[in-house]
Amino acid sequence: MIECTNVYKRYKNGVNALYNINLKIDQGEFVYIIGRTGAGKSTLIKLLNGEEVPTKGTVKVVGIDVGRLSHSKVPIYRRNIGVVFQDYRLLQQNTVFENIAYALEVIGMDKNIIRSRVRGVLNLVGLDDKGGAFPGELSGGQQQRVAIARAIANRPKVLIADEPTGNLDPTVSDEIMTVLERINKAYGTTIVMVTHDTNVVNKHRKRTIALEYGHIKADLPGGGYILDDK
Repeated sequence: MIECTNVYKRYKNGVNALYNINLKIDQGEFVYIIGRTGAGKSTLIKLLNGEEVPTKGTVKVVGIDVGRLSHSKVPIYRRNIGVVFQDYRLLQQNTVFENIAYALEVIGMDKNIIRSRVRGVLNLVGLDDKGGAFPGELSGGQQQRVAIARAIANRPKVLIADEPTGNLDPTVSDEIMTVLERINKAYGTTIVMVTHDTNVVNKHRKRTIALEYGHIKADLPGGGYILDDK
């Protein structure tokens, strides 16, 4: 599903972000990517979603060599990937239903299918009664669930969650993890979650990959990791 082979990334300003990354994530896995600021987490995510290309090595996602994609084909490739951010990125003037539907409208999906998909994902994230609400009327945890629903509405094969619990208290973080686990189980979606939240990592144990200074420091199949942010 995801395979990085001898991947290096050096930016034009001379910064070396990743060194010889070798990584394989199977279909249906739920994996944490952890590390201090500057460890290379964001760069790895950018390589997976086609925002950046490796300086050396290959990055393959759903069988596609992402680094060889032409600029025009990147948007089509990204239909395979859903992305959830820490700051939600919802359209404040649109309802919850409209926010989710928009992600399907832009790829030309039939309106009847859109309505069905939106209702389905709202049910999956536990927001059946919030379709007519606006983002500003929701709590932070509810807004994050809307963002997750939008990201999975097109049934992507891979969901990248970039610090999805970063702005949330522990109780709400647990709720978000429950939603992500439900998606992983219900759809078989491969989930790659970038996080600093060691409480989540150690409570909801999954395979954990730790980056340090652009290198893979640890790859723990059973999960559990104490990250020192000092």
